[in-house]
Amino acid sequence: MCFRTALTNIITLCTIALAGTMLATAGDIDAACEQFDDQVERLDLSAAATTLKAAYATAPNEYEVLYRMARLQVLLGNEETNKDKQLALYEKGVEFGSKAIAANGKGMGGYVYRAASYGKIALFKGIFSVGDVVAKVRDDAWYAIRLNNSTPRMMAAAHYILGRTHLSLAIKPKLFRSPLGLGWGNIEEAHSNLKKARELRPAFVMYELEYAKCLTEMDNTQEALALARKIASLKNTEPGDAQRKNEAKELIEEIE
Repeated sequence: MCFRTALTNIITLCTIALAGTMLATAGDIDAACEQFDDQVERLDLSAAATTLKAAYATAPNEYEVLYRMARLQVLLGNEETNKDKQLALYEKGVEFGSKAIAANGKGMGGYVYRAASYGKIALFKGIFSVGDVVAKVRDDAWYAIRLNNSTPRMMAAAHYILGRTHLSLAIKPKLFRSPLGLGWGNIEEAHSNLKKARELRPAFVMYELEYAKCLTEMDNTQEALALARKIASLKNTEPGDAQRKNEAKELIEEIE
């Protein structure tokens, strides 16, 4: 009995110790994910990549790491000048998004950043030549919105992706798009989703710029002009914001 009791106590202690280790590891992973988010917002993409890749090496099956890895591929792809490498990064983003969905099919992150990756591939190849890819962008973004179980920022990203997809299609007449299976894109959905993204994450350069473009397409030029002018004063919080501000200046010139 004494031996059995001692053995039971040892097993119990080992179980507690293992659980403590697992919790510490989970805590470390959570901290790394938060650090990655902060580094991205501070526009230090190199440090963000180092942080997240280290987390991925430690926890390659962790949902929170996987969807951020998808996001990282998109961000790195946006910075890449070699076209072959750029496309490869976007395709890697799709892979990581799919892995995140496999790890947690009820989490928004995998769908949002797989949609973002598909969107970049569609833009790279030409949206009117890859209707099936564009439909995947729509479906992933729509499903993420339907889940609606994450942060306002994640929901804003989902609405932005869906809104931008509709806007990218709506610039062409439906008569042209319908034979390509893209007749579903419309300016009303673009406006509704981009407006929602702005409400959920105000003063975010990316969303403000796309909404200004949408207003321009709707011939609401005065509101678009006012918004485009405002963009210059906003804080850069996403890699590429400096370029987006240049786009806002170009939009102002087009409207004026």
